[in-house]
Amino acid sequence: MNKKTWITLALSSALLLPVSPASVQAASSPQLILHFDSGSYTSETSATLLVRNGINYMDISYLAGDLGLEFKTDTAGKRASFNGWNKKFAVRDGSKIAMLDGKSVTMQSPAIIRKSKQTDTPSVYVPLRFAAQALDGKLINPAAGKGNYQLNNIHTYAVVTDVYQGTTYTLTKLNGDLYATRGKKDPVKLASLQTGFDSTGMEFRSTPGGLLLITVNDSYGEPHINSQQFQLLFKNGQLIRQTGADFHWGGINTVNGYDDKIVMNDGTNLRIIEDRTGNVLQTLNLVEMAGKGKDQKYNVEAIDQDMVLIRNSIDHQLQLINRKNGNSVLLYQQFLTPEQQQAVEEDTGPFGGGDRLKFTKRSGSTLYFTYADFNGENKKYTYNLDKLN
Repeated sequence: MNKKTWITLALSSALLLPVSPASVQAASSPQLILHFDSGSYTSETSATLLVRNGINYMDISYLAGDLGLEFKTDTAGKRASFNGWNKKFAVRDGSKIAMLDGKSVTMQSPAIIRKSKQTDTPSVYVPLRFAAQALDGKLINPAAGKGNYQLNNIHTYAVVTDVYQGTTYTLTKLNGDLYATRGKKDPVKLASLQTGFDSTGMEFRSTPGGLLLITVNDSYGEPHINSQQFQLLFKNGQLIRQTGADFHWGGINTVNGYDDKIVMNDGTNLRIIEDRTGNVLQTLNLVEMAGKGKDQKYNVEAIDQDMVLIRNSIDHQLQLINRKNGNSVLLYQQFLTPEQQQAVEEDTGPFGGGDRLKFTKRSGSTLYFTYADFNGENKKYTYNLDKLN
């Protein structure tokens, strides 16, 4: 899934460090362009490098939070450490020796740790070459006297964690790798979703048949109006089924089963899955059933043996489909006035409200809905499934 967004920021933090003019090369204020890959988007930041004794330094402390690294200094303010998922490094003021991912390395020149007069956060200057190594980036030097230094492919070490039934689940935001940790044992990789994440959460469901369904919901982009959802089904700790859908500005699935069945949706095909075995009992092609043309995505808001409620991710219109005969109806056309219907048809797109209908419950053959009009008032409607027979 490609959903890259470019963001440009500017920093000049390296200028905060007071240094002796004799120790700085004359007429040197080299610039550094940093390119980040957070998985869900890329960003670009510029910074002014410090040059001391012929070595380019960058302040690495300002990047910690954005990269998912915990930044700490000791009580004396002489040692700085950076800890994240599968990433640890530490430097000491005035020392060339650094610790990187459990190993001792020697930098070109000593680290410099200084308390800033403008903030409580100290500045941590390290040689540019070590910064590239520590952040898994690629350093590109400019041609002689031309251009800027570049530090490309800087990774994020941000993760989402949750604990369920004594197991800690960790999802990397960079590429969607999912790990499980129990007790003091090393993390075990369960799956890779192979996409980046932004504002993310996990939901867990243990089925009566002993399966585990993990659902990952994510909103991304600015202002986070896009959504994607992944479902992972496990049996005895092993991944047996995986699906995902990028709904763009549409909503995500709000149900994952009915009766004793599990449902998994990729936006096009809805799979009805038997509990305990994980076998696919039936596959519903939502695009064909909806009849709105190709290249559509649908989420599922309700399902039963005889019906399914789906919503298009582009126009946000709720559609009721009879699973037995394929008959369907767009519900806003059944409930709303001609003026309200026109408003629904015009209110589409990323910021559109769609039909403003919400399914609330079922009683027998009757389905209950609420409609929030443009004045904020709620109205109630019902629809009888027998009309679609």
